[in-house]
Amino acid sequence: MSLSLNQIEKKIEEIDRFANSSSQRYGRLLNWQNPPDPFWHYGIGLSDTHIFDTGRGLIPFERSEAKLVVGIDQIAFKPKLTIARLKYALYVFADWEYSLTGWNCEHLGRLIATDCPRCYQSSPIWWLCNMTPEGDHKIAHRIFNDYLKKVDSSLNR
Repeated sequence: MSLSLNQIEKKIEEIDRFANSSSQRYGRLLNWQNPPDPFWHYGIGLSDTHIFDTGRGLIPFERSEAKLVVGIDQIAFKPKLTIARLKYALYVFADWEYSLTGWNCEHLGRLIATDCPRCYQSSPIWWLCNMTPEGDHKIAHRIFNDYLKKVDSSLNR
């Protein structure tokens, strides 16, 4: 999905419109399932009712049934920084081709929230997907961090 600069800016406005910093989900990595689909989907929480889909849609949408991703508290960015990283990620990754195995919502969501573009769901077939054996996308981290160095280095580790 390729987005124009105008479309990216509209998505950022939508993020600001739906964001509620008093929500426990704000700026947190969330996941959910859509039965009968067996996959977990990932996004960044904006409020108690809205999530930013880091998958195919790259859009905020309404969903209250989502879980906080466990086991990342030690490596996750503070919520306000995660939201800022989300907005910048749109400029970098809006034209990346989404695929279940190569670049997906888990890679992008985890990169934004934890600085690690990992997908545990596709890691068992890492050699088919041009990933590391751990499930990390090979170039997304470098590309995103290089961009952040230019626009707001405080968002890098």
